[in-house]
Amino acid sequence: MQAKRFGPAFGQAGPAHSAPRPCRTPPVGAPFGHACAAVRYRRRCRMRTRSGWLAWAGIACAVDFSPPTRAQSEDTLAELQRLHARVADPRRVVPADEAEQALELLSSWKLSRQNLAPEHLARLLETQTYIFLALGDAATAQTQLQLLQDRFPDAPGTLQVAWLVACAAGDAELGVEVARKLGQAAPGDEKPRWSQRRRWMSGVGVDAPDAEIRAEDMTEYSTARRGRSVLVIDFWNVLARPEPDESKALVALYKEYRDSDNFELVGVNADGEARVEQARKFASDAGYVWSQRYEQTSTNAPITHQAFKAGRPPWVVLVDSYSFVRAIGAASEPGFQYAVRAAVSEARGKYPPVPPRDKDGKQRGAAVAQKGDEGKSGGAQPPAKGDLPSNVEAAAKLQQARLFWKGGRKTDAKKLLEEIVRDFPNTREAKEAAEWLDDMP
Repeated sequence: MQAKRFGPAFGQAGPAHSAPRPCRTPPVGAPFGHACAAVRYRRRCRMRTRSGWLAWAGIACAVDFSPPTRAQSEDTLAELQRLHARVADPRRVVPADEAEQALELLSSWKLSRQNLAPEHLARLLETQTYIFLALGDAATAQTQLQLLQDRFPDAPGTLQVAWLVACAAGDAELGVEVARKLGQAAPGDEKPRWSQRRRWMSGVGVDAPDAEIRAEDMTEYSTARRGRSVLVIDFWNVLARPEPDESKALVALYKEYRDSDNFELVGVNADGEARVEQARKFASDAGYVWSQRYEQTSTNAPITHQAFKAGRPPWVVLVDSYSFVRAIGAASEPGFQYAVRAAVSEARGKYPPVPPRDKDGKQRGAAVAQKGDEGKSGGAQPPAKGDLPSNVEAAAKLQQARLFWKGGRKTDAKKLLEEIVRDFPNTREAKEAAEWLDDMP
């Protein structure tokens, strides 16, 4: 197997973290499936309250607060290295079921963060962040990224995953800054792509233009009244003909979500009237089976140019279920795919909504709360201002209690819950632990 090194910067070699000593990762010795063969997929225990999402996430995996033995530590760190090599790749979109398996494996190791050397701690935090990105939980991915940034703010591995988190969470302020840094460090042939990514990100985190898109098949799509679904708009034309890889990625994205009630995709073509038939043929040949709107003008088109001010394709816009521009990019970009996964998960009510942030740092938290109250009955709601604060240590203990409970160690789980209630009063975790204890026989 080809040796893999920790933290390459989008094809670049170099140190992954600004640790006291450079990270020297040995070759990967076994495939991911081998490391996980003994771990069976088990569903995560259900959340008991809406505030429980953060408690469940905590520091994203169970933490054993006692130091592990030397032998256990060496074996576990070798497995962590293999898991990191598999999931912490900024060029690959990790499937959600693989992320579930990885989270289960990571939780079983009971790693103690305070006992890890800097390079191992960075690897752990990166792995956790990638896992939650792959699950579609952008809120927890943001929490994990903050822990990583606090310790390793400018490490290449941190910047790589920060870009993906910015995409998934619709954080333009973070995304523009990270794209600038990664673009400066990128080799010459990659710099134009990073410039394009900065342009895409600059339009994220704002209210979607209020537009009604009537497709050729008479289907109508509203950008301002999304209800419980997200809308992906592909702006394209045959003058800037989409590359085959981009078309294939868009078709794959459609196939992944076409059966979901929380996802819609429409194409908007801005070719002049003389090229409309050519555009229709291209759409048919490329497998664009979703609805298309042909504006029949290549200049000052009402939706493409006036409403969305779309640039040169690829220019795919994700409008989330709260009618914010959550992401702009290409369907082939891992960041865009993670953004769609997160937005769809939030529309389903699986995870809490993430308030987007524009390039100037303005966050739309209040708007998300207001829109959630108006049109999201039954879905996940953002925390209210009066919610109890969360505590990282309590969250870790709560996650450990969940694992004990799932493993049949109910006495140990109950003991941990009692400790949370006693030692961390007036926190979200204490509230949930108390509710859990009340329901125990």
